[in-house]
Amino acid sequence: MLYLVRHGETDWNKQKLLQGHTNIPLNEQGKRQAKQLAEKFKDIEVDRIYASDLERALETARTVGEKKGITDVQTFERLRERCFGEMEGIQVVKLDELLPNCWTNWGEESVHGIEPLEEMQSRMAEQLKEIMEEAKEEDVLVVSHGAAINSFIHFVTKGESGTGILRLKNTAVTSFTYKEGEWEMVTCNDDSHLEIPVS
Repeated sequence: MLYLVRHGETDWNKQKLLQGHTNIPLNEQGKRQAKQLAEKFKDIEVDRIYASDLERALETARTVGEKKGITDVQTFERLRERCFGEMEGIQVVKLDELLPNCWTNWGEESVHGIEPLEEMQSRMAEQLKEIMEEAKEEDVLVVSHGAAINSFIHFVTKGESGTGILRLKNTAVTSFTYKEGEWEMVTCNDDSHLEIPVS
C-alpha cells in the first residue's frame, strides 16, 4: 500500500501564494495538522516513510515518523512540488489571470520558468514506482505536494481525477495499491483525521 499525503499548512498556503520549490516551513496550523495525521497513522501499518526534500513536506513526514518509531525519513527531490519559476511568491489568483490554463496546460511549452505538467508527472510516477519496487511487500507513506500528487492521481486514473479536477487539502491522504507494475487508487483526499483533537 502507498499512502500519498499532502504536507501541512504553511503561511503561504494561508495567504494563497504560489510556493513551488520555495522552501516554506509549516505554520502552527500545519504543525497541528501533522500531529493529527500522525494520530491517524498510529494504528495503521507503515514500514517506510519518504518525503519531498522541501521543509514543509519533510516536517510533516517526520511528525508521523516520530509517532511510528520510524526515524529514517528518506527524501527525494523528484517528490517536490511543481516548479513555478518566476511566478513563485505571487497570489494564485494572479497566475490564474496571467495563465488561465496553467493547471491543465498539457503539451504546452514552459513559460515564466513553470515546469511542464508532463515533466512533473513523469518524475513523480518514476520516483513512486522506484519506491514501491524497492519496498516490495511493505507499506509506504510518502509526503509530497498538491500539484505533484494531483499529477500522479491524473496518471493513475488516466485523467478522470487529479490535475485540473481535484483540490487536495493539507495533510489529505490518497492511497494506492501497487501490484505487478499496476496502480489502483483506493481512497482519495481523505482529511477525516483533522477532526482528531491534539494538544
